[in-house]
Amino acid sequence: MRLMKAATVAAALVAVPTLLAAPAAQALTPQTVFGTLTCKKGSQNSAPTVVLVQSANGESGWAKVSDGTGPNWSKNYRYTANDAGQFRLVVGCGGNDPEKKKGVVTAWMKPGRHNVTANF
Repeated sequence: MRLMKAATVAAALVAVPTLLAAPAAQALTPQTVFGTLTCKKGSQNSAPTVVLVQSANGESGWAKVSDGTGPNWSKNYRYTANDAGQFRLVVGCGGNDPEKKKGVVTAWMKPGRHNVTANF
């Protein structure tokens, strides 16, 4: 009888680590949004000054912004987040003049190339 109890307890103790083990980790998938940006007010174009990117999973950060190959008011941007799902941009337009400066928020977009004209 004691041997059976000991065997039952031993079997239960062996099963405990399996029950308490963490679930298998899932790999994160990097997703990138990128393209060109231009700010436009009426017929005037201006270069964006800054780009904040928000992802649907709650992650946000500053996009890398670089000079484009086209006109001097066109800039390239790029941002990567893990398992983002969708992105939206907050584009700083209007230069450095506090009275003209505005943040333009885009609609949600899927990862990939998006050429954006922010009207402010």
